[in-house]
Amino acid sequence: MSVGKKNIILASILCISIITIGVSFAYFTSNTEVKGTGTSVSGKTAELIKVTYDAGSSTTTLENAIPGDAATKDFSIKVEPTENENTVTYAIILDISTNTFSYCNDASMGCELNAEELTYSLKEGENVIASGNLTEITGKQQLAKITKNTSSDITYNYTLEITYVDTQKTQNHNQNKTFTSNILVEFAKAE
Repeated sequence: MSVGKKNIILASILCISIITIGVSFAYFTSNTEVKGTGTSVSGKTAELIKVTYDAGSSTTTLENAIPGDAATKDFSIKVEPTENENTVTYAIILDISTNTFSYCNDASMGCELNAEELTYSLKEGENVIASGNLTEITGKQQLAKITKNTSSDITYNYTLEITYVDTQKTQNHNQNKTFTSNILVEFAKAE
């Protein structure tokens, strides 16, 4: 086989591969639509169910706090079912960009060793659905995975509270500390 024929065959295989990959990618992404500006994001999957997340200003910050201080963030998630689909599972995620709060590791300072001094509580309405420790934690933390089943449009309201816990002991190691995060809502697999 001549070099020219080999080049034509290779070029043909490359073109077919590119077209196949492009068509496959278009097929899989054509059924997904995500819209938003970071503080208000909408997702729509295969015309099945629509979920809209709205947190207003998305940043939650706690700076120069004293023990007992808290920062709260209200946000909502609207679920719009269709005739074919009325169940959705989503994860509420806290994306922590700055967290300088630390554990006490020297009891001679008068503090409580390894106390969870920075905590969160996630409520849906008045019900606490998740809570935990955030001391020294950064990056993305899944706070809750929620499955909703509804036959009509409904908005679920949530409140996230980040608290600098008062241990009733010296907490000088956490003076002038900063916590900054954003709330994210992502589609998740049901368990």
